[in-house]
Amino acid sequence: MKVISNSSPLIFLSAIGLLDILRIESGEVLIPEAVYQEVTANDLKGSCEVKDADWIKVVPIENAESLFLLSSLDAGEREAIILASEQSADLLLMDDLAGRRAAMMYEINVMGTLGFLKVMHRKGIVENLKDVLHELMGHGFRMDANLYRTILED
Repeated sequence: MKVISNSSPLIFLSAIGLLDILRIESGEVLIPEAVYQEVTANDLKGSCEVKDADWIKVVPIENAESLFLLSSLDAGEREAIILASEQSADLLLMDDLAGRRAAMMYEINVMGTLGFLKVMHRKGIVENLKDVLHELMGHGFRMDANLYRTILED
């Protein structure tokens, strides 16, 4: 499965100690240069893990002219969407709602960190989803009460 990721899923999965489930699920994750820079330029959670992960590959985008079409998004989101399109990715991991909507306009299969964790819970890879959600929120992940309930109810 060809997976592209934006910054926040890498940062949050790393913060809660579950970054490796991406490797288990996909074998390899592709990220554009802007995402690599966003995650590793500062001392963010996940920066060392992303730098050290030989299964996370930085891939340059080929069609930089396409970036202007997504000017309302940040550089990492723009490049991740273009890379997902260029690579005919099976999945783009992205949390930002505007970025997810833009990806869907490009007919890219997109999922956020919560959706990914939920799928991993259904597969038995993530055992206690409630505890994982609490830990995620403890690291600054934002979700409203309705979303929290919905995730746990399904």
